[in-house]
Amino acid sequence: MINTLEKSFKKIQSTIIKNFQLLETSKKANISSDIWKRSEGGGGKTFVISNGSFFDNCAVNFSSIYGNKIPKSATAKKQLKKVNFGYQAMGVSVICHPKNPYVPTSHMNVRLFGILDKKGAIKDWWIGGGYDLTPYIPFKDDIVDWHEAARDAMNCFNKNFYKKFSENCNKYFYLPHRSERRGVGGIFFDNLSSLSLEDSLNMLNSVADTYLKSYLDIVLRRKTTKYSPTEKEFQLIRRGRYAEFNLIYDRGTAFGLQSNGRIESILASLPSEVRWTYKKSNEYKSMEKKLLRVVNRDWNV
Repeated sequence: MINTLEKSFKKIQSTIIKNFQLLETSKKANISSDIWKRSEGGGGKTFVISNGSFFDNCAVNFSSIYGNKIPKSATAKKQLKKVNFGYQAMGVSVICHPKNPYVPTSHMNVRLFGILDKKGAIKDWWIGGGYDLTPYIPFKDDIVDWHEAARDAMNCFNKNFYKKFSENCNKYFYLPHRSERRGVGGIFFDNLSSLSLEDSLNMLNSVADTYLKSYLDIVLRRKTTKYSPTEKEFQLIRRGRYAEFNLIYDRGTAFGLQSNGRIESILASLPSEVRWTYKKSNEYKSMEKKLLRVVNRDWNV
């Protein structure tokens, strides 16, 4: 069963990699594909495109690890029975930082966490994941289409999922020290075990497929839009919010660190270019004011 699950996650990763490679046309882009092992058990594959014509930085990671002590971040809201024979955790995470500020940053992850029996088989399990969109120069049509696709995908499994998961997303991707959201949301869920294992896997595949199609639709609309140095500067400063969230609040980052994960893969999700500037220009302040009106409202459809 574990091998079957791993194959499904690897297929998700390979499909996203194939489509993202088509977006990057520069022969000078830095492309890395590393298969790695973890001393405590398990391993994964990290794929990164950086310094290209389309991508400033993009990471598509697969991991499947096992161990004896469950990291606290994996059980933040779940009561567990005593774990005697260890755990298996696997998933795919994606972070995309395009060069053009008219193309939003996007994030997606799907994961499965299993408690093992004495034979090494999964006896108890739950899933988590979701995706969200972080625009810098937002467009209403992009945001509405993003949410409608998520709603339609979730309705295939449970009519209540989209409302619950989109609200979870708004709450989760929030920076309290900034009093603002990271972006315009999407869906986010964790500790979900109400579906059968087969349906759970189908749902994770649907989340990944819907994310990829929805994001590529936006990319095709915006990738050729000309941008100014002022707009690029705005993007780089606003990316700082993304870095702050990932380093301070993100449970996936915490899980990777608490499970002695591969630090290069964990931090591959950070933008390669980012800026913090104390004194902001009037142009920046005007653009930020418009953006915050968009990100701090509910787009749930």
